[in-house]
Amino acid sequence: MINNIHFTSFGINFDNIRQTKTDYMNKKLLILTITTLSLANTFARDISEKKNLVGFEAGITFNTMGLQKDATYGDTKNTIKPGGVFGINFEHRFKKVFALEIGANYINKGTQQKIQNDLLNRRSFYRLNFHSVELPVIAKFYIGKKKIFNLNVGGYASYAFNLQSRLKVDYKDNSVLVDKDERANNLFKDHNDKDVNGNRPYRAYDAGVNVGFEFVSKSGFGVGARVQQGFIDFTNSKYIFPLDDKKVFHTNVLAYALFKI
Repeated sequence: MINNIHFTSFGINFDNIRQTKTDYMNKKLLILTITTLSLANTFARDISEKKNLVGFEAGITFNTMGLQKDATYGDTKNTIKPGGVFGINFEHRFKKVFALEIGANYINKGTQQKIQNDLLNRRSFYRLNFHSVELPVIAKFYIGKKKIFNLNVGGYASYAFNLQSRLKVDYKDNSVLVDKDERANNLFKDHNDKDVNGNRPYRAYDAGVNVGFEFVSKSGFGVGARVQQGFIDFTNSKYIFPLDDKKVFHTNVLAYALFKI
């Protein structure tokens, strides 16, 4: 009878097939369990006793550069320009209270300027946007029993690989007089020719100091903030402002989230 046919006579053993499938599912479940536990251990571990840490950070920047204010053009205001920052760093803790960190970041900074001319009944907006690679070196001093808070100070060097600008002049009725959009171009390449003295209008490099603080939990998650002050005149004042030799420096405030492993 058909009901009594044993399929092993045809070389098929469904018990072995079911067992193989069960073993396969068990292996997948085991791998998933091990992976989950590993991730949980990674995020739940205590980094306070670790000497070497790799960190990641991402956040926002608030930038200004103090462009020249010229009353002959109207009421001039330099405003804050938002930007972004993200990067990777390496931290070595010499003691529980002191650490040294080096990093590599992408940072977007620049400035915005608004000029209101009531006599001519018009207003001007000018924006500069720098895209830079930054190399900070920071000394950290951990405070408190839990060592989750640090004050830090250091320096940085940066190189801007792209500079964009936009100039817009319009009237109060919103009719546009000038709208020169250079955001699709790189001013370092397109508008940075030398003058007769060999000076260029824009400098791509910068260097300055950092001062800030961080909260870093034992699991490695944290937040931080720091202030940067540049020491290099990015405009080459003799080229841009030949009459008053005005110098223009980067000033930035950074707020960021971080994670260390």
